[in-house]
Amino acid sequence: MKSIKLYKKYADGRHWAKHPTIYAETFANFLKNNKFKGLVIDIGCGDGRDVNVFSKFGLDAVGVDCSKKEIKSTKEKFPDLKFDVQEAENLKFKDNSVDACFMINVIHYTDKPKALQEVFRVLRPKGYFFIHFNIEITDKDGHLDYHHDQKEILQLISKFKIIKRKTFERIDFEPIKHKHKIIELILQKPSQAKRK
Repeated sequence: MKSIKLYKKYADGRHWAKHPTIYAETFANFLKNNKFKGLVIDIGCGDGRDVNVFSKFGLDAVGVDCSKKEIKSTKEKFPDLKFDVQEAENLKFKDNSVDACFMINVIHYTDKPKALQEVFRVLRPKGYFFIHFNIEITDKDGHLDYHHDQKEILQLISKFKIIKRKTFERIDFEPIKHKHKIIELILQKPSQAKRK
């Protein structure tokens, strides 16, 4: 499976734990500016740093991750915050029960249609969703490790309304130098969401 191969190539040293919290700060500011109240779910929360950011902004947040080991250490690191073991493709939240979802550095490791359907299911109408899609990941030698066609991305998120869209590049230096071309989206579940 390509996602497992990709994960193994870049898993050494857990470089994603060193990514900046600016994305969580951006979403937290967006939510505060929109007078947001409710629950934020960080899907694929890893070490919990972004849940901590949301908490510092006064938001009620829960981090979920499929790794029991990750969640155990995260609970020890942030004992006052909320974390749970859950898979992106099978969230434990009820339909229309979550006010916002946050997912970065995760979607390319999941069954994308299932994970996005789960986000859509749990979000309340008019709920917000912040997500990063990698359009490309290239290694230090310029070899393409991952590519996701933008037309396919737009098809995957077609049930959502696009509120904000930004494309940018980020270079990571661990465990090996590699470059991400990212599309950052803030999406919203429509108030009259169509049922399947």
